[in-house]
Amino acid sequence: MTTQNNAAKKPEGKQEIQLASVRFVNEVQRQFVAELGDSLKFSDYEKTLAQHMYVKIDAVLAGLETKRTDQNKPAIVWANVNLQKLALDTVHRIGLGLDALIPNHIHPIPYLNGRTKQYDIDLRIGYAGKDYCRRKTTYEEPVDIIYQLVHEHDVFEPLMRSAKNEYESYIFEIQKPFDRGKVLGGFGYIMYQDPKKNKLVLVTAKDFEKAKKASKTDEFWAADKWEEEMMYKTIVHRVSEKLPLDPTKVNAKSYAYVERQEEEDRYEREVI
Repeated sequence: MTTQNNAAKKPEGKQEIQLASVRFVNEVQRQFVAELGDSLKFSDYEKTLAQHMYVKIDAVLAGLETKRTDQNKPAIVWANVNLQKLALDTVHRIGLGLDALIPNHIHPIPYLNGRTKQYDIDLRIGYAGKDYCRRKTTYEEPVDIIYQLVHEHDVFEPLMRSAKNEYESYIFEIQKPFDRGKVLGGFGYIMYQDPKKNKLVLVTAKDFEKAKKASKTDEFWAADKWEEEMMYKTIVHRVSEKLPLDPTKVNAKSYAYVERQEEEDRYEREVI
């Protein structure tokens, strides 16, 4: 296969990268048809998304291969990637309109499969991708969604709908911007044209702990510089899940495929 034979050698120059990405798009289509028996024809925009996926994955593979110290593991190159699975996963991410070159849309993470001795690439949807998908596939797209971490020196007061409050709202003040203290929790505020539909979603420290335990690796949670970003990511996921899906908008096949993947047990994989 052209992609397998040539992509192991990192392309040199913009033109060669572009040609390699086109070959990747063709392979994605071929693998998808071979696996599902469905006809598949990408639009020009979908081809662009597939090319962006190639560029992103190629950069990740090259970066990890330069850092690989365990010579007993296969080289982290295209020739050792499970392309059949990657093709399917790529198609369904494209079906959701996700662009791998937009920050935090998709994070390609290779795992060495102990059975096949190939690398399965987890196309993990980032918090920006999750937010994008949910906004575009909900019954009524919100005017805005506010995501915030709440620190111990902040002032936060939820105002739930009641006889005194016509709609859900909150009070939030950062009193010590350069010394906010540790994170206690967070919240998301979904805003609509009709404020009576506004929804305040609270995310607690227990929710952060659950997300940390469910993570495939605690590498990012353990690093101080990433911990707050992981908490923010948790808020986005918890809040965006409150947006009800509209069956007439969502690509049902792709959405169901991706959701099922996120629930799969990956204990069989060995993290690089």
